[in-house]
Amino acid sequence: MTRRYRVIRNPAAGAKKGIATNAVAAEELLALLERHGLGSDVIETGSEDETRREARRAAHEQVDVVVAAGGDGTIGAIAEELLDTSSALGVLPLGTVMNVPRMLGLSRDLEEAAAALASGAVLCMDVGVADGRTFFEAASVGMNAAMFREANRFERGDWLSIARTIWVALRYRPARMYLELDGERVVRTRALMAVIANGPYTGAGMTVAPDARIDDGRFDVRVFRGFSKAELLRHLASIAFGRYRYAPHVSTFHAAAVRVTSAGRFAALQCFSSLAARFTASPMTVNSRRLASPVTPKRMGPTARPASR
Repeated sequence: MTRRYRVIRNPAAGAKKGIATNAVAAEELLALLERHGLGSDVIETGSEDETRREARRAAHEQVDVVVAAGGDGTIGAIAEELLDTSSALGVLPLGTVMNVPRMLGLSRDLEEAAAALASGAVLCMDVGVADGRTFFEAASVGMNAAMFREANRFERGDWLSIARTIWVALRYRPARMYLELDGERVVRTRALMAVIANGPYTGAGMTVAPDARIDDGRFDVRVFRGFSKAELLRHLASIAFGRYRYAPHVSTFHAAAVRVTSAGRFAALQCFSSLAARFTASPMTVNSRRLASPVTPKRMGPTARPASR
């Protein structure tokens, strides 16, 4: 059966702070789609609200594959609107970091990505839900989440946020946390950071959970304890942009549902990739959902499960 595709494109994707990555002109995008038999149904949006609205419309019209042509933010916004619909998420990676395509095993080469859309199997990926908010990469509690709130402001051109990020890191105190895993096991710890990871990468391409799989129905819960602040900052820098470094002070647990409670007054929560940071009172509950996406099966590995469509 021939698939029906609709591409939702973010024209601003492909450049951040003036650094071009996979920027593509409208006519080049149409030519790419034509070469791979993906049609010519392309919609350009000017805001996240418009992107979400068009994704909902495509799902309502039962478009088989709704293609996010943009970065992780665009992908996250469209993917969230496709949950619990018959439409699958497709990706043409045009952004800077591209954590979600990397987790899917998709190439950043547009020709290869388009070929996967045309012929790849439709597979299911896990999706996290933290206090009712969807995330595709990870939910983070602790120092990293507090710092990310300030780092987000740098993305909007606030250079003073660099100094504030350092200040937040220096002032942050390890929190006493209680992690309830699948309603059974409870882990009690004092840690600078805990990450409930859906896949290996988050933030600036940081490899926070190198063994996490997005199709195994469970999270990798990574607890960063025993670090000094300086050691944790160095470690986070060392795993940025897809790099990996062994860390003996990181404990890993696995669960499909996680409840995080802090003994302190507040715990910092950050959900990557499509939602802004906030500070929330504990506890936090994290569960999972499912999303279908066409990918190249050999890149996903042998345990990837086909979607029922």
